[in-house]
Amino acid sequence: MKITERKKLIIYKALLFAFAFVLAFLPSTVSRNLEVNSRVVVEMLGLDGSDEIELTAQYVMPTETDGATTKDKVTVKAKSVTEAVEALNTALGRRAELGQCSVVVAGKDLKPHTLGTLMTATDVTADVYLTAAPDKASDAVGDITKFMKKSGATDADFIAFSARKAHIATVTLLNFLSDLGSASDTAFMPIIESLEEESEGGSGGNGGSDGSESSGGGSGGGGQDGQSSGGGQKKEPVGMKVEKLALYDKDGRVGELEKSASRGVAWVSSPVEKSVVTAEVEHGCENYLVSARLLKKSVGMKIHPNKNRAVIKVTATVEPNCDSYNILASKRDGETAAAIKRGFAASIKKEMQAAYDDSLAMGRDPLFVGREFYRFAPNFYDKGYSLGETIVDFSVNVIIK
Repeated sequence: MKITERKKLIIYKALLFAFAFVLAFLPSTVSRNLEVNSRVVVEMLGLDGSDEIELTAQYVMPTETDGATTKDKVTVKAKSVTEAVEALNTALGRRAELGQCSVVVAGKDLKPHTLGTLMTATDVTADVYLTAAPDKASDAVGDITKFMKKSGATDADFIAFSARKAHIATVTLLNFLSDLGSASDTAFMPIIESLEEESEGGSGGNGGSDGSESSGGGSGGGGQDGQSSGGGQKKEPVGMKVEKLALYDKDGRVGELEKSASRGVAWVSSPVEKSVVTAEVEHGCENYLVSARLLKKSVGMKIHPNKNRAVIKVTATVEPNCDSYNILASKRDGETAAAIKRGFAASIKKEMQAAYDDSLAMGRDPLFVGREFYRFAPNFYDKGYSLGETIVDFSVNVIIK
């Protein structure tokens, strides 16, 4: 073989390799870019309606600034959840990526079976957090979006705070459906509400709330943009708060628990720790309001079918951290420590009792007493258990750190 022919062969092989490289890598790179650019990441979904579904999506879009994004929302209507998702894709002009959704907001008239369809027929994950709107989910998502655009907060920030730092009973989609299908036939969601600007040059009312004991779970952005909310203009949200729980049966929302009862549910039915708890401590003919950080808790329920009775026991380890406690602690005597423990035990027991009594008035069981009888005393459950006829007692042990 001549040297020139050998060179031609080498060149031919090099060109063939280069062509194969282009075919192997360039098209996939282009297709990946096209795929990314053809999607929109949805961070929050709102669901309204019973016969017709109204779906509201909070989504993020890239901006011209390198690496920056902006939030916005869109609402579509359809006959079913799956059709609503298709309508959402059409409205956005891109595919809505639901796998990154971190929060689903349920409107007041939403039926629970719609949430089951959302989990089984879409890309929304089972561990997404659920929250309830006071009325329409589309309004709640709009307020949340406005607040987040103003404050720079994210869905993940809000949920992480509510789940870990505030004394709020949070729930995921899977847990909600599981609770609803249990023997207690009860599920709950935290209700999210917006804090608005005052109408006449106020400083945002409660907008400065930071989730302390005075406001339950919340996230506040106290600053304002200087615009007046008077003259018929819609008030702008300056913060969000979560203090109440919405109770559900299989047919939908049946009522709401106020703050004290909601905290009682959190003591029993939610893995809340590191939150702020308060108690009124009576000592030396004086009353002190003492706040503390909940460091750890354990919950157990013991049933007594022969007595038609259940005992819920809570052990809470708390760390007081306020001026009132410092005044009491300076006394350095055993009676002071005992008074502080009694105060916190009484406060916890009062909240749990409120949770049981208020939910019982609605025919609901968010403490899941019925589920416990069903699991461990099935014969008694089938023949003798009845909500409201069972005696439920509460026992509280407090450890001060």
